[in-house]
Amino acid sequence: MPNKPRRRTLHWTVAGVSLVTLVVSTLLLANRVRAYNESSVSSLYAYVEVVNPEFDYFDRSIEITDVQSDDSEDLGHVLRVQYGDDVLTLPVAVEPRQNLPGLFNKHTSWMRMMFCADRAGMSMDEFQARMARDEIETRLIIVTRTPFGIDAKKGGVFGLEQEQNESTGDVRRDRWLFDFYELAPDGGFIVHQPLRFPESGKSLLRRQNNAKLKGEPIPGREAGELQERTWQYGAALKVMPRAPAITFENQALRAAGWTLPAASASVLGLVYGVFFALAPARVTGKAA
Repeated sequence: MPNKPRRRTLHWTVAGVSLVTLVVSTLLLANRVRAYNESSVSSLYAYVEVVNPEFDYFDRSIEITDVQSDDSEDLGHVLRVQYGDDVLTLPVAVEPRQNLPGLFNKHTSWMRMMFCADRAGMSMDEFQARMARDEIETRLIIVTRTPFGIDAKKGGVFGLEQEQNESTGDVRRDRWLFDFYELAPDGGFIVHQPLRFPESGKSLLRRQNNAKLKGEPIPGREAGELQERTWQYGAALKVMPRAPAITFENQALRAAGWTLPAASASVLGLVYGVFFALAPARVTGKAA
């Protein structure tokens, strides 16, 4: 019996130390995450989608028309973007699956037209107000997603190549190709480099571990991929059926250091200490 109060005191001490450790490590963890985000995130892009296929931009008229396959020019099914005297022709990469009203509603699965601007340091309300007053430099962009724009890897999966249909077009992200077009303020279209869907963090880590085992140079990400925190990445998200996971290279928790395991261990210590400190005394046969 005399040992029981000592044990409870010990358990409360463990709980108290764990609680202090949890508070301190959590505060330090939050500060490290905040510092990482402040130092690494210099741009935060916002997008305002265009819903009207006819409007004016820098005193030039814009008109987007859906041209079917029976067009006399035999271009197939395309979207024609008329910007002043310039014309951009976009082959329809995904045929409309529902007969929805409005031109853009029919093609949202593969194409979007948006105003894009950097709103770093501003709330969304402040950004929209300043944008309405033309106080923020914006760009008018078009992004398209071509489901099978990238050639499949040789041999495919288990030596079999999947059929190219709507279902495989939505899930074979490794074959997606994104094209970006910008409507220049002085007229004409700026065609940016096409980019592909980024390799998953697990796949990259697997390639790097294999290279380490073989004593080969550690590979990095290949050129031509979408990169997080760019305006192209945010625009491409708008035409993806499902957004990708955050690549592990850019996770703020990578800057946590010892604070993350310390916080995790202190939670376990706190639960252990409180649980045994409050546990009722064990009833033995002699006590009964």
